Amino acid sequence: MSNTDETLTPEQLERIERNRQRALQLRASSTKIYESQNKNLTSISTRKQQIDSHAGFFIEDDPTSIDNRPIIYENIPIIHQTQSDQLDILGMPCNECQMIFLTSFLHKNFHEPICDTCREKYSINDEKDDIDDEQSIRYSLITRTLAKDKYLLTDYDLDKREPILKCIEKKNPHNQHWGVMRLYLRCQIQRLSSNIHQGKIEEKLLEREEKKSEKKRKKYEKQVEQLRLDVRSSLQTKRMKSIHEHKYDEKNIKYDKETDMYTKTCLECGYQYQYEEI
Repeated sequence: MSNTDETLTPEQLERIERNRQRALQLRASSTKIYESQNKNLTSISTRKQQIDSHAGFFIEDDPTSIDNRPIIYENIPIIHQTQSDQLDILGMPCNECQMIFLTSFLHKNFHEPICDTCREKYSINDEKDDIDDEQSIRYSLITRTLAKDKYLLTDYDLDKREPILKCIEKKNPHNQHWGVMRLYLRCQIQRLSSNIHQGKIEEKLLEREEKKSEKKRKKYEKQVEQLRLDVRSSLQTKRMKSIHEHKYDEKNIKYDKETDMYTKTCLECGYQYQYEEI
């Protein structure tokens, strides 16, 4: 291996190999066409014909020879180079449209044989969930929190249950200082939830909503009861405060000689009480 090959990245080597294989396929397909044409010829024409030299120009000569040398077409075997994280070099069919594709976002990240065209067709903006028909957005991405809340999954289901789900990590768009955001493929989340809950996800969601409503109702009734107790307590306190007992200043009793009456004043409300000593 030369120094140039050592400095190439895996992506560049993959692109070089893909282009080389495409060239080999085109050459092999053209070879087959020439072979089929030669078999159908009943006689060799003496008229000069144009021959594709496979070098970017045509040769006007006998179709059976070039420079008095016979043309020999050979079948070049196509080399298949597959890896665990790559598609076959010849491609594979999409599960939706059956079209052959070489690479796609979903296959690379989630091992899902879906082409990019079908992904765009059956997906919405990632991290959003504003469409009721889930089948029309089955190839969109879904956050971990939404997967747990909407499909009743746990951390164990997402992290350890076999087969382990694939996910991609992105920076949190709300705050980059928070933890990374994990995104899962919606259709894989749907299949996992269906297997765990045996297709009764709607019933369990409804049961969960009923439990939430019942919990809210009990909490409301408790708050109302507490409010009633507070009102009663405040009324009782007010009633107790409304019964006032005078506290007179016994040290500052005033005596009126003309009326022969004594007067004392309440320390709290200022009420004056007059009396006469017997």
